[in-house]
Amino acid sequence: MISPDFRSKLASTDEASLGDQADALVELIAPLLANKCAELQGAVVCDLAALWLAGHRVEHGRAAGDRMREELLQMHLRHVRELVELYLGGVDG
Repeated sequence: MISPDFRSKLASTDEASLGDQADALVELIAPLLANKCAELQGAVVCDLAALWLAGHRVEHGRAAGDRMREELLQMHLRHVRELVELYLGGVDG
């Protein structure tokens, strides 16, 4: 059962709360992926990323859309790298 506090985090439309909303969704999704093999986890993350990118469309043709999606993907990869460093906290070094 989802708590009212959790629901309110997901329902917020304030841009400043996007991090909180993302954290709340990760808390909801993480148990579904827990104890699954890394290959399956990666496949799910890859599929979600593809759905996210495919949802970004432009009216100026496929080439313009492809350029925009490539820029979004590069921005996303930079953010993923930052989060990896945050989560690792110097564990490997």
